[in-house]
Amino acid sequence: MLGYTSIRLLRDATIALAIAYQLAIIIYPIHGALEFYYFHLGLVLAVVGLSLLTEWSASDASPKARLGRWPLIAVLIVGLAATAYLHLIVGELELRQPFITQTDFIAGFCVLAAVIVLVYLVWGSVLAGLIFLSTLYFAFGDLLPGAFNYESPSSDVIMSYLAGMGGARGVLWGIPVSADTLFLIILFGGLLKGTRILDMFNEVGKLLLSVSRGGICYSSILASSAIGMVTGQAVANVALSGPVTITSMKQRGLSGAAAGAVEVVSSLGSQLIPPIMGLGGFLIAVNLGVPYVEVAAAAIIPAFLFVLTVFIAAYFLAEATPGLERSNEPVDVAGILWTLPSFLISFGVLVTLLYLRYSAGYAAFWALGLLLTLSFLRPAQYRPSWTELWAGATYGTISALQLGLIMAGIGILVQVLITTGAGFELGRTIMVAAGDNVALGLLLGMVLSMLIGLGLPTPAAYALIAIVMIPFLIDLGVPAMAAHFFGFYFAIFSAVTPPVAVGVLAATRISGAGFYATVREAARMSLVAILIPYTFVVFPSILAFPDVGLRATFACLSLMAAILMWGAAIYGVMGRPLRRIERLALLLGPALHCAYLATQWVLVAAIVIAAAIVLILRTWQEQRRKEVGSSPVALGPYSISKPSSLKP
Repeated sequence: MLGYTSIRLLRDATIALAIAYQLAIIIYPIHGALEFYYFHLGLVLAVVGLSLLTEWSASDASPKARLGRWPLIAVLIVGLAATAYLHLIVGELELRQPFITQTDFIAGFCVLAAVIVLVYLVWGSVLAGLIFLSTLYFAFGDLLPGAFNYESPSSDVIMSYLAGMGGARGVLWGIPVSADTLFLIILFGGLLKGTRILDMFNEVGKLLLSVSRGGICYSSILASSAIGMVTGQAVANVALSGPVTITSMKQRGLSGAAAGAVEVVSSLGSQLIPPIMGLGGFLIAVNLGVPYVEVAAAAIIPAFLFVLTVFIAAYFLAEATPGLERSNEPVDVAGILWTLPSFLISFGVLVTLLYLRYSAGYAAFWALGLLLTLSFLRPAQYRPSWTELWAGATYGTISALQLGLIMAGIGILVQVLITTGAGFELGRTIMVAAGDNVALGLLLGMVLSMLIGLGLPTPAAYALIAIVMIPFLIDLGVPAMAAHFFGFYFAIFSAVTPPVAVGVLAATRISGAGFYATVREAARMSLVAILIPYTFVVFPSILAFPDVGLRATFACLSLMAAILMWGAAIYGVMGRPLRRIERLALLLGPALHCAYLATQWVLVAAIVIAAAIVLILRTWQEQRRKEVGSSPVALGPYSISKPSSLKP
């Protein structure tokens, strides 16, 4: 009987094979493209399935998981055998599809079944259910009435499309992104933990905490953003960095709900940060048919604005939390100085090679080599152990191939929506209410995007939004790049949208806080960020970095001012506690920015910017007054201590 140790050894051997194969394919093309993609799909099924079996075989696994081991083993064996068969006869399939044999049909069916079962086990019933229903619709759509009725093709044609026979379609639709682009980049992200980079950010947090009450929040934002833009998933990023960052924030006086909100909102924004942007940026490039570097450049200002929103919210959150004080914890400065270069240099090479338009796999290959080499050049006490490296590589590989599983699953769904035209009909049915009104279309698009994303991973949500909603925004006159960023932005936000809010659920498991308390804190931090996509739709040159232009620059300044006023109003502090009337007055900032977007009257934005400048000066004055009140007061060449109280 297979025990925990034997299953784990088999999983580790498969992970080692996956890493070696993906590195080797960068150096030398072992075989053709479709063979490569089927082999990668086999690695996805093997590693993800064996990881589940390893988890289920642990001593603390539930009885239900133990009962499900043998059915999962059967699914894996059948799915891998079918994938191997399709891999071996790729050349024949290219010639004879869609006139496939009965054996080909059975093999394709087994691959589809294995993908859907694993998607259900890893990513939940919502995505798996959508994929399963889409296959039924592909086969029996001719039985439906109305606009969604279409003439179903033969079963052989359906299977050849869905199983990727003869081309990168169906289950292979997104595998090129996973195999060519994502695997090594996400492996790099996993090794950032294995080489103690994440621990370094914790030390940076201690250093910031010694000079600022919100230092631990800022450190958590930096760590989550740096790791999250590589992992490409809010939930995965919370699971990776959350145990360190959330625990640190709670230990230093932040509530569990607030700590969870800082982590999950930072993880949301990490998917916008170039040059990597997780999986979403590469999907945008594929949908637009442009080089990825153009998408990364377009993301620079929206990402900066989102991260600024989180930093401003963290500042006011710290000011509004009395128990969060400065700390004199010992900081391992030498550890920071020895560890930071391995991150900066390897990450800098990754960014540079992507900017020079080398492939993402090639850039990640050299970044990985530098990260490992520089990590072992540190003094002995700061070098990672082999156990730490393997743990990081294991996490990165499993995360990468779990995203590959998403790509295989949504490939089935995307193929059905495109081939049948159901995606167009669904979007037209919902968006027809907007007519020719761009503002109403954007509002409906926002709501639709958040609804589509409920319970779905960000890549799957964006892939559906790109088919259902984005074409109609383009028809309304929204530029293509802005329309795709608009949809992607709200696909990201669906991770904190109740009642599902999968990102918040992941954070509450670590923080121990209540679900709705964390949702409220996340909304306080991020709600004003909803204005960012509307701003770059009205001023699309924001996405044309560095050719932004004066009007777009002014719009960004107005938005930054609105964000600042929002933070002060929501948290009720501005160097001192604010009265209710003051908080209501400050909410005029976001309202006036909305008016500016609607009218584009410069005077409106100027008022918002001027009010924000006054706010900054008032806050600075209040903080200076506090410092003077608790320290000696200078009077010419003399100084006296200000008394703590004065009696009449």
